[in-house]
Amino acid sequence: MACGVGIGRRPHVILSNLRCVYQNLSLENWLLQNWNFARSDCLLVYRNKPCVVIGRFQNPWREVNVAEAREKGIDIARRVSGGGTVYHDLGNVNFSFFTDKPSHCPAKNLTFLADTLNQWADLGLKTNKRHDMSIEEAKVTGSASRIIRTGSFHHCTLLVTSSLSSLSSVLQGDPYITTSIATASVPSPVTNLASHSRDVILTPGHVISHVTSSYLARYDVHFPEPELPWKPEQDTAGDVMVVDALPESVDEPEHKTWDWVFGRTPKFTRSFGAGMEVMVDKGVVVEVSDRRLEEVIGTPFDQTTIQQML
Repeated sequence: MACGVGIGRRPHVILSNLRCVYQNLSLENWLLQNWNFARSDCLLVYRNKPCVVIGRFQNPWREVNVAEAREKGIDIARRVSGGGTVYHDLGNVNFSFFTDKPSHCPAKNLTFLADTLNQWADLGLKTNKRHDMSIEEAKVTGSASRIIRTGSFHHCTLLVTSSLSSLSSVLQGDPYITTSIATASVPSPVTNLASHSRDVILTPGHVISHVTSSYLARYDVHFPEPELPWKPEQDTAGDVMVVDALPESVDEPEHKTWDWVFGRTPKFTRSFGAGMEVMVDKGVVVEVSDRRLEEVIGTPFDQTTIQQML
């Protein structure tokens, strides 16, 4: 089935000024649960302070240098969609395309982004069947989706001026996890959009401006405003709303709890050498192969603590 812009649907853009990954993920999930998908589409745009976001079915210890992240104050979050692990900072822009289920089409969204940015800055962006965008074989996006009974979103990162050294350093998972049923990320070379722009100054702000104006220009209809906690700041082909704080109706706490971020981790085994292994389920040690480690059974997995016991 061909993908296209929904006929007779009103577009809305929501720009989040929040910089906390837990708040923005909560906002994203709230929109998925509450948006009126029957008559309008929505593009949520947000940026976060340095953080790592893993997919719903991933193992944070396998994907992230957890110790380094904690030392540098880099938050680790788990999102409600699948897919692989991505790094966010203020040089990265996140786009979430909300539609009804029949209109859900990641390929359409990425083609829209590539066309918009190529026409503006001649970047040579290309899309692929894995729902990524790349320049000369180096990725600039990570992409994932979530579909529920009433609607859907497809969200993607976009590296504009991100710290690639920080990305490379913190996305170094534990190599001693020997078995895991969690979804594994596929390592790929990455690049920033700004590194490939010759005649145009590329900043996250410029990218947001061009993408949102192009998104609204694809539609040419007007319908009554949706019932949302925010007021529109402008009215063109649709509404642009700015979020400066989460309303009371948006529940944030779950996204930052240990139970959600680490406690949802599928079962895995971590080797400590010389035949010593620790089995972990839902983030908690459930079995050990060495009697010296028996006291950690039933406690949250912490590789540093275990190494100090040996």
